[in-house]
Amino acid sequence: MRRSRPPLTPGVYRVVDAARTADDLRRSGWDVRQATAARSSAELYPALATALALPSWFGANLDALWDSLADLDRPTALVLTGWDGLAAAEPDGAGRFLELFADRVREDPAFVVLLAAG
Repeated sequence: MRRSRPPLTPGVYRVVDAARTADDLRRSGWDVRQATAARSSAELYPALATALALPSWFGANLDALWDSLADLDRPTALVLTGWDGLAAAEPDGAGRFLELFADRVREDPAFVVLLAAG
Protein backbone atom coordinates (compact mmCIF):
# COMPACT_ATOMS: atom_id res chain seq x y z
CA MET A 1 0.00 0.00 0.00
CA ARG A 2 1.43 3.39 -1.02
CA ARG A 3 1.12 6.41 1.22
CA SER A 4 -0.63 9.45 -0.15
CA ARG A 5 1.71 12.00 -1.69
CA PRO A 6 1.58 15.78 -1.42
CA PRO A 7 0.70 17.63 -4.64
CA LEU A 8 4.17 17.66 -6.22
CA THR A 9 5.85 14.91 -8.14
CA PRO A 10 8.93 13.79 -6.22
CA GLY A 11 12.10 14.53 -8.12
CA VAL A 12 15.22 16.64 -8.37
CA TYR A 13 14.53 20.15 -9.64
CA ARG A 14 16.46 23.32 -10.36
CA VAL A 15 14.71 26.38 -8.95
CA VAL A 16 15.33 30.10 -9.23
CA ASP A 17 13.46 31.26 -6.14
CA ALA A 18 14.23 28.65 -3.48
CA ALA A 19 12.59 30.61 -0.66
CA ARG A 20 9.27 30.97 -2.48
CA THR A 21 9.28 27.35 -3.58
CA ALA A 22 10.09 26.21 -0.03
CA ASP A 23 7.20 28.29 1.34
CA ASP A 24 4.82 26.79 -1.22
CA LEU A 25 5.93 23.29 -0.27
CA ARG A 26 5.47 23.96 3.45
CA ARG A 27 1.91 25.12 2.80
CA SER A 28 1.32 21.90 0.86
CA GLY A 29 2.37 19.71 3.79
CA TRP A 30 6.02 19.01 3.00
CA ASP A 31 8.68 18.97 5.71
CA VAL A 32 11.14 21.45 4.18
CA ARG A 33 14.81 21.21 5.12
CA GLN A 34 17.38 23.70 3.87
CA ALA A 35 21.15 23.40 3.47
CA THR A 36 23.86 25.33 1.74
CA ALA A 37 25.84 23.20 -0.67
CA ALA A 38 29.55 23.57 -0.06
CA ARG A 39 32.43 23.41 -2.51
CA SER A 40 33.23 19.78 -1.70
CA SER A 41 31.45 16.59 -0.77
CA ALA A 42 33.32 16.55 2.54
CA GLU A 43 31.79 19.95 3.39
CA LEU A 44 28.32 19.01 2.15
CA TYR A 45 27.88 16.00 4.43
CA PRO A 46 27.81 18.03 7.68
CA ALA A 47 25.42 20.53 6.10
CA LEU A 48 23.08 17.69 5.14
CA ALA A 49 23.42 16.09 8.57
CA THR A 50 22.36 19.34 10.22
CA ALA A 51 19.56 20.19 7.78
CA LEU A 52 18.05 16.71 7.87
CA ALA A 53 18.72 16.14 11.59
CA LEU A 54 20.54 12.93 10.74
CA PRO A 55 21.35 10.50 13.53
CA SER A 56 24.65 10.58 15.37
CA TRP A 57 25.77 7.41 13.58
CA PHE A 58 25.70 9.22 10.21
CA GLY A 59 29.04 8.34 8.63
CA ALA A 60 29.45 11.13 6.06
CA ASN A 61 29.42 8.89 3.00
CA LEU A 62 26.85 8.02 0.34
CA ASP A 63 25.87 4.70 1.92
CA ALA A 64 25.15 6.36 5.26
CA LEU A 65 23.29 9.18 3.52
CA TRP A 66 21.13 6.64 1.69
CA ASP A 67 20.35 4.82 4.94
CA SER A 68 19.40 8.10 6.60
CA LEU A 69 17.21 9.23 3.72
CA ALA A 70 15.52 5.82 3.72
CA ASP A 71 14.55 6.45 7.34
CA LEU A 72 12.59 9.62 6.57
CA ASP A 73 9.06 9.20 7.86
CA ARG A 74 7.20 12.01 6.10
CA PRO A 75 7.26 13.81 2.75
CA THR A 76 10.48 15.82 2.79
CA ALA A 77 11.82 18.57 0.54
CA LEU A 78 15.55 19.25 0.65
CA VAL A 79 16.50 22.72 -0.58
CA LEU A 80 20.18 22.98 -1.49
CA THR A 81 21.30 26.53 -2.16
CA GLY A 82 24.65 27.16 -3.79
CA TRP A 83 24.49 23.90 -5.70
CA ASP A 84 26.25 25.33 -8.76
CA GLY A 85 29.37 25.98 -6.69
CA LEU A 86 29.65 22.32 -5.70
CA ALA A 87 28.88 21.15 -9.24
CA ALA A 88 31.64 23.38 -10.63
CA ALA A 89 34.23 22.53 -7.96
CA GLU A 90 33.54 18.81 -7.79
CA PRO A 91 31.48 17.63 -10.77
CA ASP A 92 31.99 13.91 -10.10
CA GLY A 93 31.00 14.23 -6.45
CA ALA A 94 27.99 16.36 -7.32
CA GLY A 95 26.96 13.76 -9.87
CA ARG A 96 27.09 11.01 -7.26
CA PHE A 97 24.83 13.04 -4.95
CA LEU A 98 22.40 13.60 -7.82
CA GLU A 99 22.30 9.87 -8.57
CA LEU A 100 21.54 9.09 -4.93
CA PHE A 101 18.83 11.78 -4.77
CA ALA A 102 17.31 10.51 -8.03
CA ASP A 103 17.15 6.99 -6.59
CA ARG A 104 15.61 8.20 -3.32
CA VAL A 105 12.79 10.15 -4.98
CA ARG A 106 11.42 6.86 -6.29
CA GLU A 107 10.82 5.63 -2.72
CA ASP A 108 8.21 6.45 -0.09
CA PRO A 109 7.64 8.66 1.70
CA ALA A 110 7.84 11.33 -0.96
CA PHE A 111 11.14 13.16 -1.34
CA VAL A 112 12.06 16.14 -3.48
CA VAL A 113 15.35 17.96 -3.91
CA LEU A 114 15.46 21.59 -5.02
CA LEU A 115 18.78 22.80 -6.38
CA ALA A 116 19.21 26.57 -6.18
CA ALA A 117 22.14 28.58 -7.49
CA GLY A 118 21.98 30.96 -4.48
